[in-house]
Amino acid sequence: MADSFVRSVVSNLLARITDLLINEVIFLHGVVDQVRSLQDELQRIHAFLEDADTVMQKEGDKRLQVLLSQFRDIAYDAEDAIDTFILKVPSVRNRGGFRRLVKRSTGIFNWTKHRHRVGMQIEAINSRISKIRETVPTYGAHNIAGTSTKNRRPLQGRRRCYAHEEEDVVGLDEDMRSLVTELTNKNGRAWVVSIVGMGGSGKTTLARKLYNHVDIKKHFGCYAWVSISQEWRAKDLLFNIITQTTSPSKEDRELIQKMSNEELVIKVHNFLKEKIYLLVLDDVWETEAWDVLRPAFPSENVGSKLIITTRIQNVALHVDPNCFIHEPRSLTDEEAWELLLKKVKGVIRDDRREDASRFHELGKEMAKKCSGLPLAIVVLGGLLATKTSLEEWEKVGQNTGLQLRKAGKGDKQQYGEVSKVLALSYDNLPYYLKPCFLYLGAFPEDSEIRVKPLIRMWIAEGFISSPQIDREETFEQAGEEYLQELIQRSLIQVVKKDTNGRPKSCLLHDLLRDLCLEKAREESFLEVLSSSKSTNATATEGSVSKARRIALHMGNDSDFAVRFLLEHKKSCLRSLLCFGSTIELKLSEWKIGCANLPLLRVLHLQVRDLSCFGKHLFLKYIGNLHHLKYLCLLNWKLSEIPQSLGNLRSLQTLDIRGSSMRKSLFSCQGGEVVQKMEQLRYHHFLRWKINSRDFEVGCLKNLQCLKDVGAGAWMARILPHLTNLQKLGIRTIKTVEQVKVVLEISDRLHSLHLGLSSGLDYPSLEQLSRGRNLSKLYLFGKITEKEVQLQQQLPPNLTKLHLRSSCLKVQDPMAALEKLPFLKFLMLGSYSYEGTQMTCSANGFPQLQHLVIEHLPQLEEWRVEEGTMPHLKHLTISFCDKLRMIPEGLKFITTLLELDIRMMPKEFINSVRKVDSSDAEATSDPNQGADYYKIQHIPTVKLVFS
Repeated sequence: MADSFVRSVVSNLLARITDLLINEVIFLHGVVDQVRSLQDELQRIHAFLEDADTVMQKEGDKRLQVLLSQFRDIAYDAEDAIDTFILKVPSVRNRGGFRRLVKRSTGIFNWTKHRHRVGMQIEAINSRISKIRETVPTYGAHNIAGTSTKNRRPLQGRRRCYAHEEEDVVGLDEDMRSLVTELTNKNGRAWVVSIVGMGGSGKTTLARKLYNHVDIKKHFGCYAWVSISQEWRAKDLLFNIITQTTSPSKEDRELIQKMSNEELVIKVHNFLKEKIYLLVLDDVWETEAWDVLRPAFPSENVGSKLIITTRIQNVALHVDPNCFIHEPRSLTDEEAWELLLKKVKGVIRDDRREDASRFHELGKEMAKKCSGLPLAIVVLGGLLATKTSLEEWEKVGQNTGLQLRKAGKGDKQQYGEVSKVLALSYDNLPYYLKPCFLYLGAFPEDSEIRVKPLIRMWIAEGFISSPQIDREETFEQAGEEYLQELIQRSLIQVVKKDTNGRPKSCLLHDLLRDLCLEKAREESFLEVLSSSKSTNATATEGSVSKARRIALHMGNDSDFAVRFLLEHKKSCLRSLLCFGSTIELKLSEWKIGCANLPLLRVLHLQVRDLSCFGKHLFLKYIGNLHHLKYLCLLNWKLSEIPQSLGNLRSLQTLDIRGSSMRKSLFSCQGGEVVQKMEQLRYHHFLRWKINSRDFEVGCLKNLQCLKDVGAGAWMARILPHLTNLQKLGIRTIKTVEQVKVVLEISDRLHSLHLGLSSGLDYPSLEQLSRGRNLSKLYLFGKITEKEVQLQQQLPPNLTKLHLRSSCLKVQDPMAALEKLPFLKFLMLGSYSYEGTQMTCSANGFPQLQHLVIEHLPQLEEWRVEEGTMPHLKHLTISFCDKLRMIPEGLKFITTLLELDIRMMPKEFINSVRKVDSSDAEATSDPNQGADYYKIQHIPTVKLVFS
């Protein structure tokens, strides 16, 4: 829909104005009438945009495009005028409000001058709208005079589904068989297997299927997957390989991060030379990346393999001239329809619809036009899955036919067709999803995008606004709905999910990212600038100056950020995201940079190393960004929160992970600062300490997450009033009364983390059973078995449970825990159970997928009955020194994908090792491998000696 992006811009501005007029009218002092008039005009524009499809039937009409561009620019200018005006208000209110201002003649003069200026700007904007409205009938539009307050489709109309389906594939059986044979044959002719093909042809999908194949997992001793893409850093790639193959501790990871590239190469090489390994290098674009990594990979290991995916055959041949090259073929018309049918099965169910034959006919026609390219078919299927009527399918079919005209030869021809399919899917997005989708283009290519921060950026930007939210639904829940709809349309891929099946991270395919950046540039929505000149080929000075969001991909060039901050005065910029290795800026440069970004809402500085003269003084200038709602300063290593951040009254998210807060955050200066952040919802930093005397209850009324906080007298006074709190984590609880305060509010929590001081036992946990929303529970501390019966007192909807230092002796905790119907993750941590025997009975743990048993020093026998844990995928056993053998019943759990045995006695580990005649140590002990038959069906078994 040509009008829908502009409609989203107008809708978001309307929501902003409405909120100001209702809740923050003081910000508009002196210009309320002009703003109300603007609101009326914008409502008329919004009504016109709702009807634009019926007004202008001719797709791509240039007159309509001009009109829409004018409306978009008007909305942008109006937003800038209002936000610039509001910038002056907080400083006035902070000094005592308008009454104190009028006592100062200079203040009166400046205020009156500024109010007059913005009033004139808004009147000029209203005048521009009136002139356009007069010319609209010439374009054939007659409904602009109508009004509408309908801003979004109701969220209840969308399917709630967080469990993402596995990726649908067809036509890979023969490819899989030949490639698995090649990879598992120790006498195979090639060390490197290269999968070469155009974007969207299924290279990564095929590689991922191979990587997770049962026979592959059993064959290789260790494996790792790294994505190279066009912007890469050798140190990151080597670090990823080490962490995936060795699973280092937190301390070891910190040591590895400090290594040089040369040291990392040596470390990787020394580890891999003793292993039969499989490494996947996904999306390799240039030979240089391989040349840097090559010394780390020993090629003399018989049986070890590399899988390379690339679009460029010369890159594959450079890696290994004798490599085994596989080119994914295009799908046949029948296979294309089979894949499309998998995506639209919710619309066509078993041919039960009377018009099913017509649906099939249309679907087959559209599938043919995708040239057998899986990505195009999948995205088209995501679009058709949202269309339930035959008329809608016919309309998509007509548009597809118009847009899929061949425009070249070879790959260019196919790319032209595919880009049209992807563009069609984008055009059919609901207007409220378009800015959310375009925002994804800001992140580096092939990077995992963390879902929670992404949704919080959407909220900060105003893409998810309060007038469209149901009273019982939060901003975050609405954001999850938006994300899920993009997933269902196959526009983004889920990479990781949490225990509840919700997406934790997602990924944007290269071709979709190209589309994203193209559309974002057309709408002056986003510009990505990189230290790589080739990446900036399509960026112009004009597109950069107009863009309302900028992403800097700095690589190793820190001067790139300096040049941007100093050379570009971006008074209209709403988001600035920086990704790179190092920032080295002087204080004066930061000062100028912040002065150039007065209307910023999102500031995300994600760097690995920070070298900044006077970085604390720099934060002083961040405190002048009064519109800022999202602030992320990763790896800044702050020791305290600067007082200037207290000026960020609108801040919703503060993420300063990588810092070490040595001083009390909520006492003295720290308390002063955070209490001023009236809109704060989320924080990410360690070791909060709240001083009850200095702490005001009202300051955290919007807080939804309060974690890693020290217990204290503040709890009874403050916790009951935090009515929006969903996640709570409190450590060092010293009294039973403090525990009871938490239990009183547990019914409204989603996640609870409690840690007791030594010498204190938990009282009755009966109130936890009333927590219908409580799905994640972490209990650290002694549980008195006489008073606590776990089965009756744990929350009924629990999906994730950690127990540590519970010191259970009489009760076998499995007897109670296995009856929790929705439990998916269970950790029995250090000293949670001090008994000698443990049993998982038949039909127990119906949903459990992850089980961790560690530091149970008295456990001698663990029985697993047939029929228990029918969905278990991952099992970890560590530091159970007296456990004699692996349970016999594990052989019945056919769903197990990974078994991780760590720091167990050598005899225990040897008993489950696979006997290999080539392993001298293995054959020296006749009893070795005696229990291997119990776990031989598990694809991945990791063994780490103590």
